Amino acid sequence: MLKIKVCLIAAAIAGGVFGAIAHRAPNSCEGQPQYYRVGNSYFPAGDYGVHFTCQAGGGTCTWYKPNPFNPSSWAPCRTGAFSWLINTPGKK
Repeated sequence: MLKIKVCLIAAAIAGGVFGAIAHRAPNSCEGQPQYYRVGNSYFPAGDYGVHFTCQAGGGTCTWYKPNPFNPSSWAPCRTGAFSWLINTPGKK
């Protein structure tokens, strides 16, 4: 009986550890501030679906800073062609 209890407790602990690891959110660039590139300069793009969208096409649409301690490092995030969305205030 004691062996069965120990096995069940070990299985519960292992299941808890594996469940916590599996539930951890991926490090997604889409939750980071997005920037668009013009030449060698990067500018804030705003919120996806509100201020800009990425049209179908090749290339990199937006960039983000993967390392906050190295402000000169940039990594691609979304693919496609960058396009501003025209939002008229007061209209839905």
